[in-house]
Amino acid sequence: MSTIAYLGPEKTNTHLAALKRFGQRSRYIHAPTVDDIFNLVERRRADYGVVPIENSLEGAVTHTLDRFIDFQDTPVEIHGEIEQPIRHCLIAHRGVGLTRIAAVYSHPQALAQCHRWLNEHLPRAERRETNSTADAVLDVLSDRTTKRRAAIGRRELALEHRLQAIPIPEERENKTRFLVIGLGEPRRGQRNKTSILFALKDKPGALHDALVPFKKNRINLTKIESRPSKRKAWEYLFFIDLEGHVSEPRVKRALRGLEACTARFSVLGSYPLTRS
Repeated sequence: MSTIAYLGPEKTNTHLAALKRFGQRSRYIHAPTVDDIFNLVERRRADYGVVPIENSLEGAVTHTLDRFIDFQDTPVEIHGEIEQPIRHCLIAHRGVGLTRIAAVYSHPQALAQCHRWLNEHLPRAERRETNSTADAVLDVLSDRTTKRRAAIGRRELALEHRLQAIPIPEERENKTRFLVIGLGEPRRGQRNKTSILFALKDKPGALHDALVPFKKNRINLTKIESRPSKRKAWEYLFFIDLEGHVSEPRVKRALRGLEACTARFSVLGSYPLTRS
């Protein structure tokens, strides 16, 4: 039986993504931060970890990207990915109308994804960040007197605690991509994706030179993201996802060309591509 660590508690989007990938027969342990998930896998207290990496509306989850930056010697690699549709609800005590709500609690990503709806329907309500959507619901439950708190989370959280759930319509498709992290070499699939991290040399045209090998070898880049290096002002690290496996000759050629013109280079994982 595999042990899976996820960003918890239960009934959060990360928990549901983990269940979607590994099923009911696995053992699950939750942790409050992305760093904790990496630590559990590194110390072999969990076989795999599930962490969010990107949302279709709000972009990259910086905590996960920064963990790869800060711990470049980690033995953890990306073993796969999971796409999870996100369906938010406003969760409050039963019988409480929108006009009574004074504060809305949730994870920063959930608050950001619902900001337009909140601006329209609850413009005066204070927004308070929590570690997870499940923690936000606990804040609602703790307010049994005034009942002026609400949370943003999945409908399952409301049902579990006998609260009301008001669906928040999505103007655009809302999905979050999660990474499966683990030790050892990831298995290879029929179609694969490779994630890499690199820093540029300090010279004119460095980014152009770094990307040329992918064009020459006809490799499709599906994502490019930059983050501050935290070591020097205005110095950036780049994350790239590309289609293909590191064992393919054309990918090998492209990565050799990239490594030659970078100050730092590492492969974060080469793993099966999620079916859309």
